[in-house]
Amino acid sequence: MWKKPLDFSSLTLTSYFLRMIFEETTQTMATGTGFIYEYEDIKYLITNGHNVTRVNPETNQRLGKYAGFPTLIQTRAFIEVETDKDKLVPELFAIDLYKDEYFTKPEWYVHPKFGYAVDVIAIPIDSHFKVPEHVRLFPINNIKFDDDFDPTISDDVFVLGFPFDANPTGKLEMPIWKRGSIATEVDFDLNGLPKLLIDTATRSGMSGSPVIYQRNGFHVHPSGNMGKNIFGRIRGFLGIYSGRLGADDNFKAQLGIVWKKSVIEEIIKGQKIGDIQFQSI
Repeated sequence: MWKKPLDFSSLTLTSYFLRMIFEETTQTMATGTGFIYEYEDIKYLITNGHNVTRVNPETNQRLGKYAGFPTLIQTRAFIEVETDKDKLVPELFAIDLYKDEYFTKPEWYVHPKFGYAVDVIAIPIDSHFKVPEHVRLFPINNIKFDDDFDPTISDDVFVLGFPFDANPTGKLEMPIWKRGSIATEVDFDLNGLPKLLIDTATRSGMSGSPVIYQRNGFHVHPSGNMGKNIFGRIRGFLGIYSGRLGADDNFKAQLGIVWKKSVIEEIIKGQKIGDIQFQSI
C-alpha cells in the first residue's frame, strides 16, 4: 500500500510493469514496460510492438525461447482505498491482446505509414472496460512538462522501466530511473524513421519505457520573453524506448533506440490494426 506523502504528479506513477502471457498456460513469455496515454478521453496502453509480437522488427526473427506469442498482458493499476482516498493499493488486471478466441483480430494499433517498422503500438484500454472512478491511471501526457523548451543533443534522459524483472519495492513495482543522454540530433530521423539514439546501458525488460529529457541551468524562452525564462530544471517527454544497439557485446558502445513522442498520436489517429503475419514466423 502506498500512502501519502504521495505526489500524484510523480513521473514514477506513469510507468507500468508488463507481463506478456500466453493465456492457456498462464506462462510469462516476457516482461516489459508500458505507459498510459490519453487522447480525446480514451486511454491507451503504449508499449513496443515486439512486446506483443515477440518478433524483432528489424531482423524479422523471433525473440526469446518461445515459439508462440502472448495473448494477454498482465499489469497493475492503483485502486483507491474506499475508507481513505489518500491510500492506493496495487491490483492486478489483464488486457486481452485479441478480440477473438482464435487470435486473429489484434486489439492494437500500429503506425499508419510504417507499420511494425515503428516499434510502438497503442492498445485502447477503454475498449476492454470502462475504467472505474476508484481505479487511478496516470497518463503521461497529463503530467505538466516544460513543453516550451525543446530537447537538444546532450540533454540528460531518464528511461523509466523495469530491467531484468527488477522489482525493488515489492508489489508496488515502481520503475527504475535509468540515466543517459541524447546522442543524436533530435530533429534528424534515423534511417528515415522517427527515432533517435540515447547513450545509456539499458537492459532487457525496459522495452516500452517512457523516456524523459532533463536539463539544468538557465533556460531562455524561445519567444524571447524574458519573463518566461527559467532558472533551474526543465523536463519533457521525449519518446518511447525500444531496445539497444550493441546489446550483444559489453565492449560495444551501447546506444538505446527512442521513438519520438509524435508517433503516439500518429498511431492513435491512424487506427490501423496490426496484422498477424508475425504468428507464422
